[in-house]
Amino acid sequence: MPNQGSGERNGGKRRAVLLLSLILLVWNACATAHRAAKVGLLPPIDRADGSPVLPSAEGDETAVLSAESPRSGPLTIRQKYLLGKRVDINKASLVEISELPGISDKIAAAVVEERDRLGRFRSPEDLLGVRGIKEKRLQKILPFLAKMPNN
Repeated sequence: MPNQGSGERNGGKRRAVLLLSLILLVWNACATAHRAAKVGLLPPIDRADGSPVLPSAEGDETAVLSAESPRSGPLTIRQKYLLGKRVDINKASLVEISELPGISDKIAAAVVEERDRLGRFRSPEDLLGVRGIKEKRLQKILPFLAKMPNN
């Protein structure tokens, strides 16, 4: 005859493990929500009625909502690209150009210098006239560039 006591003991262990798992799950969910609110991903909650407290822009620069990532500061060129924003090579600053993949500060300075000399780039192929940009590098940065008017 099977021992019924061992079956009850295993069922009790399973329940204890499930209860412990549930406690850890709730704990992690609360900790994640607390961290998200602390980092700024979620607005703080007004404890009186449970409605979110919106930041006021009066005198507090950190309260103003911005297009910055809570972890890394301003959005990178790659993040802007994923959001559908492209770099206008005719208006971009030296810093924005240097953030393009494969473009160093030296090449970015050469792009700005060539842009100033030409007035503006009329097509992406005009970038091949910049020292340090060859066909391979141009193909690497093309997806990040805004369309240029053809005239």
